[in-house]
Amino acid sequence: MEKTNPGKKTRRNFLLYMVGSSFTSVVIGYLFPQASQSREVDLENLCSLFPYNSRCQNYLPGIEGLDLNGKAIQVNTLLTTATPGIPIPVKGLPDGSVDYLIIKDGPKIAEYAIRPICTHLGCTVKWHPQENHFICPCHGSQYDSQGKVIHGPARRSLPLLTVVVKENQVRLVDVPPAKDLR
Repeated sequence: MEKTNPGKKTRRNFLLYMVGSSFTSVVIGYLFPQASQSREVDLENLCSLFPYNSRCQNYLPGIEGLDLNGKAIQVNTLLTTATPGIPIPVKGLPDGSVDYLIIKDGPKIAEYAIRPICTHLGCTVKWHPQENHFICPCHGSQYDSQGKVIHGPARRSLPLLTVVVKENQVRLVDVPPAKDLR
């Protein structure tokens, strides 16, 4: 009686392995067709999240920021008159809201803007230059010029949206920044 060596590879085992692998590949391609097809990149999403990506070099994400009179904001003009630490109202998003640009030392425009929606009950807060705070008219929550809570009942900071400064334009992207940069 001839003994077979279990560790020895045979031609039959190799062919069974190849047929099984091919069959499994076909089944996976059939069950998950999206994974095997190349998808076109949505430039708006890509450039909103990663504005300095090489594909976004000539692409302007989001919506152009406007001043309260409806005129496009020119970065070079804004920075000559802006004071660091004083939020600047900006419009442009489809919901018609007034958001606030943040001016940093330099001066330069921050990569985020403040959505003036109170995190307590959703009231619209207003900037009060005399107090140097955002104040909620509903329950008195107060936020500093960066949108951080300084007096409750609100417990969370004001929400943010992404700002892209490109080609002397301020672009508003209705997506929170990947990281809270306050």
